[in-house]
Amino acid sequence: MRLITLGFGILLAVAACGGSTDEGLSGTGGKTGTGGAAGSGASAGSGGVAGAAGAPSGGSGGAAGGGGTNTGGSAGYTLENVCDKTQPQGCEWAKACCTQSGFGYDQAGCVKNALGDCQQNVADVKAGKMKFDPSQIDTCLSAYKKLLTQCTIKMEDFLSSLDALKACGWAFEGKVPTGGACTRDAECAPSADPNVFVGCDDDTKKCTASKRLPVGANCAIGEGVADFCAPGLYCDAAWSPTPPYPGVCKTATPEGKKCNGFKPYNLECGAGFYCNKSTSLCTQAKAGGASCGETIECQSYECDFGKCKPLEPVVDQATCTG
Repeated sequence: MRLITLGFGILLAVAACGGSTDEGLSGTGGKTGTGGAAGSGASAGSGGVAGAAGAPSGGSGGAAGGGGTNTGGSAGYTLENVCDKTQPQGCEWAKACCTQSGFGYDQAGCVKNALGDCQQNVADVKAGKMKFDPSQIDTCLSAYKKLLTQCTIKMEDFLSSLDALKACGWAFEGKVPTGGACTRDAECAPSADPNVFVGCDDDTKKCTASKRLPVGANCAIGEGVADFCAPGLYCDAAWSPTPPYPGVCKTATPEGKKCNGFKPYNLECGAGFYCNKSTSLCTQAKAGGASCGETIECQSYECDFGKCKPLEPVVDQATCTG
């Protein structure tokens, strides 16, 4: 489990997919991206390794930003008003999750925390370090609202949100190339390839790319693996003596269909599902508190002392109270 930034000062906690040998293995077989650098330019997440990927937070891919223009979008966003217009919205959407998750909620603290991130992006645009495209903000906010109001995010939800979240990276577009030094996701230049997600790796402090792979593509499972099979696929890996384990992206077996219950760490059911060894059927992953034998059985991809660890909320203490 790791924290990643998805925009406008709010941190989202999601399970990284995959596994580092025998832990946290998922059907994606590689790193996940965050789906877009924060529209506000929030700092990079913790980037902790979990599962096969433990990837850096991913950035956005796609078209270039608006080049620092002050032309407003559908809501009249400009560099002068974008922070004041967007940050309170994000905090309001986070309020229920903050309270539900036990962090409490302080409106002034939340907004102050979020404003700091957004204002850094504005300053970078004015300094020529970023481009600003206000037309992307409403799309970003819509995707962002959906995740915040959901509060806890399963791996399949996260993977399916990547495309919608690209707009967050286009709103404030960084210029640091892949491999260049960075301190936060928003500084990294997005890729024109819609299947490539770029972000600032919290460990290496370099802009790092992760690629979403199609069926038939070569994949691998292990720490530091950058690429991941697209939703609906899994990495059919060969378990060699040492990781990373090479494989090929294949179509996942649907829920309720027969799977190989004898194969250890079987990923064929895809993200959010596991092969039930007692029934040899693809089964939905278990919620927190359920009994487990392998990490892949859990929605969180964490099985501690025979119990699935609950999904973490998409907010943290700083987000909720400043």
